[in-house]
Amino acid sequence: MSQKLPDKHYAINLCKDRYLFSVAYLAVFIREQVSLLPPNQANKTILTIKENYPDNYVLSDNKISADFYISFEMLESGIDKFPLINIDRPLSISFTSGSTGAPKETLKTWREFHVSALLAIDEFSLINQTIVLVSTTPMQHMYGLETMFFWVLFSNMILHNSHPFYPEDIQNSLQQISGEKILISTPRHLNSCMQNKGDWTDVKFILSSTATMDKNLAESIEKITQTKVFEIYGSTETLSFASRQPTKNSKWKPYKGISLSCIKDQITLQGGHIRQSVILDDQFNINDDGDFTLLGRSTDLIKIAGKRASLCDLNNHLIGISGIDDGVFFTGINERMNILVVSRLSKEVIIEHLRHCMDAVFLPRRIYYVNSLPRNDLGKIIKTDLEQLILDQHKC
Repeated sequence: MSQKLPDKHYAINLCKDRYLFSVAYLAVFIREQVSLLPPNQANKTILTIKENYPDNYVLSDNKISADFYISFEMLESGIDKFPLINIDRPLSISFTSGSTGAPKETLKTWREFHVSALLAIDEFSLINQTIVLVSTTPMQHMYGLETMFFWVLFSNMILHNSHPFYPEDIQNSLQQISGEKILISTPRHLNSCMQNKGDWTDVKFILSSTATMDKNLAESIEKITQTKVFEIYGSTETLSFASRQPTKNSKWKPYKGISLSCIKDQITLQGGHIRQSVILDDQFNINDDGDFTLLGRSTDLIKIAGKRASLCDLNNHLIGISGIDDGVFFTGINERMNILVVSRLSKEVIIEHLRHCMDAVFLPRRIYYVNSLPRNDLGKIIKTDLEQLILDQHKC
């Protein structure tokens, strides 16, 4: 298939089918091209990528959006060996979700993905394990690419070619599989799943990422599913580099060979698949044994009346209130906190709940009710859309 691809430098991979995505991703690399993996498939996003990488074509399993259409019917069987590759050549460019601003590009090589995958597989004792992976995350996102492509490629694990979204669909996908399986998802998605208690048998463990999970939610999930919940920590720029079981430990444990250090108030990540040390935007408390506690992103930490808090923690307290479907804190006039909520609870009830879990200086001065919050496929709020929503509320 690789020889049939257009003679371009970049391939924008929009394949939604997991198997076809994998075939296309490998074909592009064999052809010595670079895959572009959009954070979403909105027309505006694709047009921006096309403008920034002009020598491109769209590779998709959807005829309408494809410059090069890929389907199961066109795939050829063969016995040719996988060709020798340069593992340090640019493999793909991923983009941050835009949850903290404009999406940023991150270029990765085969070597980086390979080493990172082996570290993660070892961390979860998945070497030589024949386990089926079921995921709710798209392959274009770094979390999905890591777990559903590279973890599978460098192990005996099996990719389940489904893309379940609703809780019933997720359960159906899991029940179709005999033997052990792992569910890979996000805190927001898993929170929705727990509304449908049903049958969660034979799930070896549940893996979560893209946002830290509240301990209460993790405990609820483990109780209902009768299995363990683990989280991996990382970013589009760094790949995953640490893990924890939130019901057992608030601290994160780096993968073998990876370490964090604090130099001149900057947190530096090094070792493992990190070929050159990386300065992180996140703020941590690092223990003597190398484990760390997340304080929040530099842009996530707020200070009011001499007291500090993390927006992430405030948001977790907010959405943890029964009766609130969604919500987010934001800084309003005079640097005081306000909130947007999707809920039928009264303002007085919301304030009373929050009063029990945070300092009074962080209680919202204003509460705005909205129908929904601007989240992407992974449940992350898009900063630019949120800013527009806040502006619209002020105009009302």
